[in-house]
Amino acid sequence: MKIQSNMYINNPDMTSRNIEKKENSSHALVQEDDIQISDSARKLVETARNKVSDFHTMHFSSINGEIREIPAEYKCENLFKLDLKATSISGEQSAFEGCSENQSEVFEKWLDENASEYLTEDEMKDLKEKINAMTADVDFLNAQEGYRGTSYESVFLLSASEAGLRKVNEMYVPEQLQAGFSDMIDEYVHFNDSARNSIMEKMTPDYMVVGIGSKTESYKYKSEIISDETAFYANEKNEISGICNQFLNGKTDQKLFCNEMKDRLNDYYGSRYELRNQPEAVESRVNNMLSKLQHMYAL
Repeated sequence: MKIQSNMYINNPDMTSRNIEKKENSSHALVQEDDIQISDSARKLVETARNKVSDFHTMHFSSINGEIREIPAEYKCENLFKLDLKATSISGEQSAFEGCSENQSEVFEKWLDENASEYLTEDEMKDLKEKINAMTADVDFLNAQEGYRGTSYESVFLLSASEAGLRKVNEMYVPEQLQAGFSDMIDEYVHFNDSARNSIMEKMTPDYMVVGIGSKTESYKYKSEIISDETAFYANEKNEISGICNQFLNGKTDQKLFCNEMKDRLNDYYGSRYELRNQPEAVESRVNNMLSKLQHMYAL
């Protein structure tokens, strides 16, 4: 029979639940252990399968294998209606909430209120353009419909954006204002991280049945999924930030930087179960992310 946690079964013929659908019949039947089941049970099985189809559009990056089953009774909120919401670091309403698709406006307002006496009009304009370049692709991602929880793309772009903003602060923000601008960057990162993590947790079901190959299945439960996802993304953020900081601080050249990022993206997308045997799809995703990075850093 199927066993829980990270233990696996290697003989699916021994499972107590072997659900099959007769696809060639005009009145398709769902069977369990070769016994016809009731209409209500059949609807539950079909609902679970539909949830699997829905979740294929989501980004559970730490899951190795094919998601085969989601509990039918699991209530999944509408993917297209979940707003990005998070309190500030202090617990008050975040300045970035409601501006998730144009976050440079929050930085610009702060500069208008604090930096006007330190910067010329041209310097202010140049600084705002640099900030917009660092946040534009994060804003674009936030504006997209569909799954809005934490994803590899959101972590990749936010990590690169944060590294770029901190370099802008160091080089272009008046010294008297750098501590305050650094606090704004902290709020920006906190908002995007927290809002997406909250949605990821809401969208994580009580369990998933994950298939690794044709003969191995395991249960993966909500707490384990969230824990694994959090650890996975924390590691990715550290690695991506490190590569970006090395480049922005002149410790690696542009060619090496681009090659390192390309290799990292290829490793990630190439290992995704849903992209197996699809080299063109992997290449397309890699190139899309590289183009965003190049725009951000004006490469």
